[in-house]
Amino acid sequence: MHSATSAHPSPSSAAPSSSATLNPQPLFEMQFTLVPARILTIGVQLNVFSPLADGAKTAAEIARATRTSERGTRMLLDALTAVNLLAKSDGRYTLSPLAAEFLVKHRPNYLGWMMEQDALWQAWSRLAEAIRTGQPLRQLDQESAAIEFFPALVRSLHVMNREPARRAASSLGAGARARGLRVLDVACGSGVWGLAMAEADPQARITAHDFEAMLPIAREYVERAGRTNQFDYLAGDLKMVDFGQGRFDLAILGNIVHSEGEAASRALFRRLYQALAPGGRIAIIDMIPNPERSGPPFPVFFALVMLLNAAAGDTYTLPEYTRWLTEAGFAEVTTTDIGSHSPLLVAARR
Repeated sequence: MHSATSAHPSPSSAAPSSSATLNPQPLFEMQFTLVPARILTIGVQLNVFSPLADGAKTAAEIARATRTSERGTRMLLDALTAVNLLAKSDGRYTLSPLAAEFLVKHRPNYLGWMMEQDALWQAWSRLAEAIRTGQPLRQLDQESAAIEFFPALVRSLHVMNREPARRAASSLGAGARARGLRVLDVACGSGVWGLAMAEADPQARITAHDFEAMLPIAREYVERAGRTNQFDYLAGDLKMVDFGQGRFDLAILGNIVHSEGEAASRALFRRLYQALAPGGRIAIIDMIPNPERSGPPFPVFFALVMLLNAAAGDTYTLPEYTRWLTEAGFAEVTTTDIGSHSPLLVAARR
């Protein structure tokens, strides 16, 4: 009979640990990757960037302007300097070009709307709960939750997506080989994707669709761009609204599919096929991981965003999109780089 000690070797007699050759430092550093996100968000929430744009230079001046402690403000400003959002010399701070363009609240390209709400932090801090239950913390594909959450988000996304939208419009031939298109911008938000088509082609006619409570935001951006005469509006839930038959030459789904889930998206593709004229196209902008779902990081991470925020949401691969679109009747799917996290997908109605 073996003794207890012989059956279970002591640590000193066990095989050598791999810890002698593995460096745990990357794990420690990974934990701290949350810090840049937090100091950026807190800097926006405390509005430290605006006083700098208005001429404040020192921690004391910024603390007075933001009604914060000088000690804490100095530490925050130093941290923002360490991540290259500020520069510092002789105790005086200046904005980086990136911060000056996008983080000053009274400037037109301000990107901080979502950071002010701190929605990402609130959601991600409950990720374990969502993974255990498989249930979202909120359902942003439902109208009541959407109209509360999306107004701030779409204002930030308008700035983020404006240049990719213009590149998408160019890829789709707006104003060049394709003029006077009848365009349906589904769940349009700020209208950024449809606006890019209208800007590229003054003959294009855009129908901006979204929940009734969201359409005033689109109208605001359309009026600001001076494109009112090119736009019509269609209110309703995309799962039920009548898009009509053969009305459009192009349907745009700008970052929509991930929130709808597979079944609803496949049904939507079939309805949009009917809404398009023969030869009409569907254009999809979304987060697209590789076939193994092992990268790129952002589309893979975004699947967890959908776990937190939608009952059936996910991110989908190019083979999945290709299969679903083909089943709906569309021809071969093509992709184009528009300088975003994922390519533009386009398929034509047969």
